[in-house]
Amino acid sequence: MAARLRADAAPMPRDPVAALEPYDPSRGHGEWSEALAAHLLRRALGGPRPGQLAEVVKLSPQQAVDSLFRPRDTAADQSWDQLGDSLAASGERERLAAWWLQKLIQQERAPGARLSLFWHDHFACTWSKVRDGGQMLAQHRSFVSWGKGHFAKLLNATARDPAMLRFLDNDVNRRGAPNENLAREIMELFSLGLGAYDEMDVQQAARALTGRTVRHGRYHFEPMHHDRAPKQVLGGEIGDGDDLVEQIVRQDACARFLASKLWRFYVSPEPPTELIELLASRWRERDLDVSWLIECMLRSRAFFSAEAVGSLVRSPVDLVVGTARAWGGKPDLRALESAATAMGQALFEPPGVQGWESGQAWIHTSAWIERMRFADQVSQGHSDWHRNIDLDQRFPARGQGELRACLNELQACFLPGALESERFEALLQALASDPSNQSFATSMYALLCLPEYHLS
Repeated sequence: MAARLRADAAPMPRDPVAALEPYDPSRGHGEWSEALAAHLLRRALGGPRPGQLAEVVKLSPQQAVDSLFRPRDTAADQSWDQLGDSLAASGERERLAAWWLQKLIQQERAPGARLSLFWHDHFACTWSKVRDGGQMLAQHRSFVSWGKGHFAKLLNATARDPAMLRFLDNDVNRRGAPNENLAREIMELFSLGLGAYDEMDVQQAARALTGRTVRHGRYHFEPMHHDRAPKQVLGGEIGDGDDLVEQIVRQDACARFLASKLWRFYVSPEPPTELIELLASRWRERDLDVSWLIECMLRSRAFFSAEAVGSLVRSPVDLVVGTARAWGGKPDLRALESAATAMGQALFEPPGVQGWESGQAWIHTSAWIERMRFADQVSQGHSDWHRNIDLDQRFPARGQGELRACLNELQACFLPGALESERFEALLQALASDPSNQSFATSMYALLCLPEYHLS
């Protein structure tokens, strides 16, 4: 996908120290524009809601980031939990996935619903194997509760998580017959990456995790099945799974691996090696506090650089969430879930323990056809999307027959500050060349089909 969003941004500094400095236009770091404010909201929340961008752009970049780290609303969280309980009890993945999409659309905190989406992909686990909505919901809550804090606590919680224990067969991991699945993925996919451990580490780690099983849908430790003998893992002696996690997070490779992966989720697809080394070093000094790392990245000059803006391909979930946030109203959540699934991202059902492939992997022939179908549903007045929206009030130019004004309003809604003027004029000319294409719906469809709309 060759298109890029309009950046209005300076290049990323080559010096890693400068690249991680807080972005400050008063110090000559670059402009603060509508395009950069929209970039921040897309990456942190999925996109701006109606009227939100106008408020954020009045703030400084650092104040804008501050606004995303507000305290949690505990009353709202309790309401979400109650609804989640009832939906999980239904045993229908689609209903619980729609509930999660609603949280993504409505929540306004950076270490919130979108961060839990990252952890769901990182600690990938499938509904089809676990076959227990309560366990999948409990895992999601673990990502919400522990995912914004110190990584060791999150990894500890995951190593006890009933859904993960069942998914990776640790519920049958016993002394004398160790199952290596969880031990291997904890090191390869969850914390260290390939090359940071060897087969002996996996075998010994599997022994440390023996006895961790599931009973009546909850975590249960069975002492009779645990191997009590000492184990040698990553150059140190350990006893059980808690020791294993402690040993893992001590490794320099852990901070590097995770910082690189979070960078690719929030900033750009190719993190500079020296910058990641510096970021990981600073992160280790803070005991791998995930909120600190996200806040550091979102504040940085690197995040607001020309190399970062528009460098990521929107996942199907990001696409439907960003569209729903921009559109406003109350779209049918079942339609959102169905659209995301058709485009290749069914929440609670990643393709395997490796999670979803990102970037260009989202854009293949069948997925692009579904993206175009999604654009058609949104633009053609499908009732699932147009509920509670007064289009004439939202888009005053809609009934005036003035194509440029209409397209300007649509761009302000869906691609605020992000479309290069040449691209805008080319789209305008293409629509103007055929009178049959000059309707509001056709203009919206053309905008939502632009490659730029599928970038973040």
